[in-house]
Amino acid sequence: MWKVLNLPTDLFNSVMNVGRFTEEIEWLKFLALACSSLGVTIAKTLKIVCEVLSSDHDGGPPRIPFSTFQFLYTYIAEVDGEISASHVSRMLNYIEQEV
Repeated sequence: MWKVLNLPTDLFNSVMNVGRFTEEIEWLKFLALACSSLGVTIAKTLKIVCEVLSSDHDGGPPRIPFSTFQFLYTYIAEVDGEISASHVSRMLNYIEQEV
């Protein structure tokens, strides 16, 4: 599908390497890593992922299930390597209380 959309092969290879994907690809992880190449920061990456996954109509905030957001945020933070697990936990607790 990547080739059909004429997307850069080097970006695909980078996503595959960073995600350590083999023949079986976890879709949400792949999507998160692909979006990270567009988002630059974790916040922008998550915004893009939420926009892609949301089934809400245009104009409102893109909403996804909290469990999906939690999975994606934790995964991206792990891959990033610069965000501590305690920070991730505090942030998710804060967001869950706001939801």
